Amino acid sequence: MNKKKTNNKSKKKIKITYLEGNKIYLRPFLKKDLSENYLRWVNNYERSSFMEAGKFPLNEIDLEKYYEQNNKSHNSFLFAICNKKDFHVGNALISNIDWVNRRCNYGRLIGEVKKIQRGAGTECLKLIQDFVFNKLNLNLMWTTVCTKNYASMKSNLKVGMKIGGKVDQFFYRNNKYYQVTFFYMTKNDYLQKK
Repeated sequence: MNKKKTNNKSKKKIKITYLEGNKIYLRPFLKKDLSENYLRWVNNYERSSFMEAGKFPLNEIDLEKYYEQNNKSHNSFLFAICNKKDFHVGNALISNIDWVNRRCNYGRLIGEVKKIQRGAGTECLKLIQDFVFNKLNLNLMWTTVCTKNYASMKSNLKVGMKIGGKVDQFFYRNNKYYQVTFFYMTKNDYLQKK
């Protein structure tokens, strides 16, 4: 009786890297990223209280719907943010792409703060800028940030995002209204910064 020899060597894991920085890299968000860790990040009220993600408690079905919606969309790109040890530490989203007016919205969520180097959120934003202006050839990117989200405010300013204005009482949390800052950058701003 002939028995086929089986190869006991484990299959080599393929590393998917789309945009790479010194501290982190961005890759397509995969279904396997819908993990307990991700669920913990978005439901960490203290961490996400000044972000859109912190409005309501979310469950596995909510995350799956979010993933499917972005996966099918031609107007958004969802990335996993990974540290150099290939650990999924957060997400980045480019959304509401308007292909006629050539603009988009962006956002980031760093969930595993202890597993990244200082400045990883800023580096993530630089990678997003490169993708928006050099790969998608869009002309403008924008976001709104609750003024109480100091880390996001700081990193947006650090990478040259401009303040387009502030709106009082735009964001509601903890029985109080907060101000938001509108950040934007044009392709010309980006090229001049380079």
